[in-house]
Amino acid sequence: MASYPVEAGDTSGVVEAVNNLLSGPGGLGQDFSGFTSFEQAYLTANFRTPYTMFGPFNSTTNVIPRIYVAPIPLSISQMLDGNTFQFTFASAQAQPPFVNGQLIDISGLSSTYNGNYGPIGVVSCSTTQVIARTRSTFAIVPPESGGAVSLEFTSQGGPGGSVYDISTDCNSKVVVTGGTDRVFIAGQLLNTISYTASTPSDLYYTVKITRYIGSPNTNLVNPGFVFTPDETAASIEYEFLALNGTGTLPVVDTVFSTLVDADIAPGYYWYILDVNFYNTTGDLQVTTCELAQRSFTAQVVKQ
Repeated sequence: MASYPVEAGDTSGVVEAVNNLLSGPGGLGQDFSGFTSFEQAYLTANFRTPYTMFGPFNSTTNVIPRIYVAPIPLSISQMLDGNTFQFTFASAQAQPPFVNGQLIDISGLSSTYNGNYGPIGVVSCSTTQVIARTRSTFAIVPPESGGAVSLEFTSQGGPGGSVYDISTDCNSKVVVTGGTDRVFIAGQLLNTISYTASTPSDLYYTVKITRYIGSPNTNLVNPGFVFTPDETAASIEYEFLALNGTGTLPVVDTVFSTLVDADIAPGYYWYILDVNFYNTTGDLQVTTCELAQRSFTAQVVKQ
């Protein structure tokens, strides 16, 4: 181990001291990535970026994104092509109920139209209709009447299930080149959560740092990376009991002090501050998430 002052003949001590200078948490030449914002934004619950939407908001062109939309009756559902679907509302809505990228659910129709539309998700929405696309291509089928479209991201009955974690804009991408590399990560998130429930419900809110691993895609025209969940690096869970009606929780301030993520295989990684909601009783649904001060940093440290 290097000590101060380094003796002139201590070759290994000099090498170690230089390595510490170059690769320590505050050192030179680090693979460092960070994000910080004080600007108000709302979670979109999108499968892809943008994970948040910024104001100013209005009732027509830039609505506050909701992560719960109760079933809206449909008049007609039809395919525009093999992977594009148009759903017309039975009556006009006060404002567009969905934003681009959201993963809507269709129910009450045949197996071709029923199901979750994501990815790709919503590509257009107005007060009278929503258009969604899928990655898979389907045979064209005739239009159908009836059914409903909805959106929800609060798991019922406990953690897990088919509901995705919701990513925030707090994220960092880093490259790990050696098996002894360590990643120092830290983050903060201020979230104001609104909800609706018709019966007393227990809500559990989890904030987690998820490590995603990147793999090259197979698109020769637009080469890039596809990221899939690899590991949960850290998580904090909050409990809110016997919530009922429509309300807003006091702002929840989550802080992850500097954590060390070690024993990582070489690769390209994306760390994202994700959130998750579930209830164990009742029918509560989180409706909006308003973000305030938030930040995230990730830094690779060589051993």
